[in-house]
Amino acid sequence: MSSLPELRPPLREDVPAIAEAGRRFGLQDETAQDVEMWFDMPSIDMERNARVAVENGSIIGYADVGDRSGDGKLLWLDARSDPEAMPALLDFIEARARALAAGPAKVKAWSPEHNAPWRTLLESRGYALDQYSFRMRIDLPDEPPPAEWPEGISVRSYRREQDEKAVYEAHQETFSDQRDYERDPFDEWVHWSYREPFDPELWFLAMHGDEIAGIALCRGQRGGDTTLGWVSVLGVRKPWRRTGIGLALLRHAFQEFRKRGKTGAGLGVDGQNPTGAVRLYERAGMVPERIFVWYEKFL
Repeated sequence: MSSLPELRPPLREDVPAIAEAGRRFGLQDETAQDVEMWFDMPSIDMERNARVAVENGSIIGYADVGDRSGDGKLLWLDARSDPEAMPALLDFIEARARALAAGPAKVKAWSPEHNAPWRTLLESRGYALDQYSFRMRIDLPDEPPPAEWPEGISVRSYRREQDEKAVYEAHQETFSDQRDYERDPFDEWVHWSYREPFDPELWFLAMHGDEIAGIALCRGQRGGDTTLGWVSVLGVRKPWRRTGIGLALLRHAFQEFRKRGKTGAGLGVDGQNPTGAVRLYERAGMVPERIFVWYEKFL
């Protein structure tokens, strides 16, 4: 009978091995640089609420639990592991979730669609299938279709000193009607928004006079793939929805990516997004490339 893997808090020197465990789990585009960022996330206590699983001196899994809002009502479980370490890691993050919960609470966990061992384990522990999310992609032609802006709308790039708080608020507002929405703490938003390679010229603001009507916050690569432009955030504020701003922002981003030599573009989206985002992206020519499954459980 094989022994259980050792669990211990993660160390910064574990970063390459954690990233490799993520690739085996089904996250081919998560880099060591991405993992490094977790150690400075304000919402996760890596010493108390995260663990790596070690077997024969090698890291075979990682898991953590986060409480983004800090109120103990909705807890997010994140794991990427080889099958033999999955039960021990799930035991740990469930125990920590119960310790962090303030009365009745919900936990959410995710899985790549095709990771049968992890999905089977979650379902055996009472997790119910909740929703799907998609990684979508498009191959960019030499001349992408032009953006068609509604009357009165202009577009410009981001200026941090002038725009930071307004863009933060627009980001929160445009996602506030999604299920399980939690407002991003400002310090955590800053932590993720400005990680390298940040380029303010790829943050596009659709302006109606002096007001932000929509935002497309983009990056010049994803997972180390410098041929891929990535749309991290695309949102249109409620007074300007259904006017064509979302599609215009997307096409504007595609044009800018192509000018920089990118041959493809991608983004992630909740399959049940209430704003109809999936249909918008399909209209722009994007197709699902990867599917992720979300589960929930009430403690």
